[in-house]
Amino acid sequence: MKISRSLWHGTALLGLGVVVGLVGFLMTVQALLVALAPGTWHWPAISKVTIQEIDQDPQSNFTDIRVKVGEAERTISLRKEERAALSLDDEVWILDNYFVSRMRPPQFLLTPQRLLLEFPEPLLLLALLGIWRVRKAQAKAKAREQAPDRTRTVIRDDFHTRAQRFAAPKDPENPL
Repeated sequence: MKISRSLWHGTALLGLGVVVGLVGFLMTVQALLVALAPGTWHWPAISKVTIQEIDQDPQSNFTDIRVKVGEAERTISLRKEERAALSLDDEVWILDNYFVSRMRPPQFLLTPQRLLLEFPEPLLLLALLGIWRVRKAQAKAKAREQAPDRTRTVIRDDFHTRAQRFAAPKDPENPL
């Protein structure tokens, strides 16, 4: 079963359109959270830390964790769900949040999903680039389909036919 190019192009455009829609929705939700929740802006950063001590305060929305970054010590705050996977002397990568509020902790564990949730703009740019490339391929295919049919010219090689005149006859009694 052969699938046509137009079906491939349509499927690719649909999938990329869904990605653009989801990223747009995610960016809208992020903008609403930033607009509605008072907080402070920070420069995002990534650092590798070693867990030294974990606070077990049940009243707090976030868990305070004392970590060691290189030779310096600092305190970070993570969501309680992320803290559950940690133990003492673990080395983990931390993403500092760009907007800290009561609803958003100052740090997150660095995972690919968290990176895409916090910074979806590169994914949006890749999806838009993909849409542009698929549309360009569609235009090329349509132009190729609308091109006038060319008559096919068959060129015969008569070199081997001419060389047969010097070959030995197949039937010695009938040379032709």
